[in-house]
Amino acid sequence: MADPRVLWPREVADFHPWLIGSLDRLAPYVGVRRLEFAGRETPVGERWTHTDRRGRDRLVDGIRPDVTARDESGRLVVIEAQFGPADHQHLGQLVTYGRATQAAIVAWVVADFDPVFSADHLDALAELNEVLAGRRRFAVVAVTAESDPSPVPPAAAAALIPRFHGVDLPTHRWISSPSPSSCSS
Repeated sequence: MADPRVLWPREVADFHPWLIGSLDRLAPYVGVRRLEFAGRETPVGERWTHTDRRGRDRLVDGIRPDVTARDESGRLVVIEAQFGPADHQHLGQLVTYGRATQAAIVAWVVADFDPVFSADHLDALAELNEVLAGRRRFAVVAVTAESDPSPVPPAAAAALIPRFHGVDLPTHRWISSPSPSSCSS
């Protein structure tokens, strides 16, 4: 595995557009058959005015999930993308985005050399899945940059390709190839 910044030097300018273009590949890892792009950094939730230091009123746009999509049933899917390692800040954003948007599925997509997720974070999301069963589901997906296993001519450098890995929240195990039965209808 390699540092994903080799493929995407900047998270917002490079990784997010790639992720948007890869929603169909991401879909089975969040438990759906298809994802259709709905928005990027779209303001949602509470909005208010704030007076700055110069006495001017400014509109605060609320929160902005990285990517929103719709699944094959039209349900809202919110995606929080980050370069790893996974952290408390992004976990908090993930939970807040899910609540503010009333998303059916909230996915945390972490790209890192070797994505590491805190057991406490995974356990918290597993518990939220139990408490919110039927209303909202959280999914965790790792993205790695790996050497292409196809034969490469000796003079050429091995190409890096991105790979998705789902994370089973109750067991913390990686799922490299989700089965079609894991997709909800």
